Amino acid sequence: AERVAADLAKRGLGRGDCVAIMLPTSADFFLAFAGTLLAGATPVPIYPPFRADRIAEYAERQSAILANAGARMLITFREAERVAKLLKPRVPSLETVATATALIESTAPIPLGPQVHARAEDLALLQYTSGSTGHPKGVMLAHANLLANVRAIGEALALRSDDVGISWLPLYHDMGLIGAWLLPLYFGLPVVVLSPLAFLSRPARWLRAFHRYRGTVGAAPNFAYELAAAKISDEEIQDLDLTSWRAALNGAEPVLPATLD
Repeated sequence: AERVAADLAKRGLGRGDCVAIMLPTSADFFLAFAGTLLAGATPVPIYPPFRADRIAEYAERQSAILANAGARMLITFREAERVAKLLKPRVPSLETVATATALIESTAPIPLGPQVHARAEDLALLQYTSGSTGHPKGVMLAHANLLANVRAIGEALALRSDDVGISWLPLYHDMGLIGAWLLPLYFGLPVVVLSPLAFLSRPARWLRAFHRYRGTVGAAPNFAYELAAAKISDEEIQDLDLTSWRAALNGAEPVLPATLD
């Protein structure tokens, strides 16, 4: 993450600059996000393209977000570089596109000084809404906002030093980003992270992760619990031990009593 930050600083990116992160769930995402924060810049996570046949539509939708954020840089993965080339002409502020791998392996020799340390009121994260009821809107979250949110969740859950988080939630949205990463990071807890696609293709993987890693805390939208109840077979949950799971959070969409039953 420090190498990423040093590379951003070398490019002249820092406080007040927005850096868009278009990466799937991966170690690269965590390093790019943390590196952007270390550089004093503001990460703007956006969801990566999933379908090759809808690239043009995807580029148009994301270009509106990037232009609205005034993003100066886009961090992505090698396979998405073609999409990035489509985005660049549509976003006047976008100066550079780089892969996360290039940044992580950077040898930029710039030491990080105290000038990049964030203040409570600095913009920590620009989180765009899903756009399901209109154009996506950027929600401005300061470091103080994120810390207050994380501390409140921790207090409500009475988090303990032996808690283990399990999550497949997408990292480009707040439930996964704040609830399933920044929360355990702040409290110093291990977290097991699965790809959203790994869960959707075989929901039993989610429960198996609780069993294997003795997970204690997990969150998901209502549909995930519904999918687990409907799609996981009896054979898949033979010998499954979920007694370690002490807090299951359900939110981000209507919570249905039938699902809970």
